[in-house]
Amino acid sequence: MVLSHNDDCTHPYWYARLIRIFHVNVEYRNHPGSLYSKPTRADVLFVRWFRRDGNFQSGFRAKRLPRIEFFNKESISDAFGFLDPDSVIRGVHLIPGFAYGSTQELLDPSFVRPVIDGA
Repeated sequence: MVLSHNDDCTHPYWYARLIRIFHVNVEYRNHPGSLYSKPTRADVLFVRWFRRDGNFQSGFRAKRLPRIEFFNKESISDAFGFLDPDSVIRGVHLIPGFAYGSTQELLDPSFVRPVIDGA
């Protein structure tokens, strides 16, 4: 869970699922002709973003928590991203909506969604 970066958003948070943690050594230059700096370790989170279900009324007036869903194939560029671990507010427990069933149509098989025998 991270703070939303949209000023017009009515919900203050964005939600993501942690996929992998990367530790990278970064070198940078202040100017194109300058030498590279000493390698600096940077930690990066690779996440799969959720989006809020726009058809679901939530909040204090509705007396319901927000419902979130995965991005579909048409907006796959918005579905994944890298995140600074310092921007994470906290981990949250998400309760799956098993009553809505499951689908394999939102993401092709990959290391994020491996193929499982019998599923």
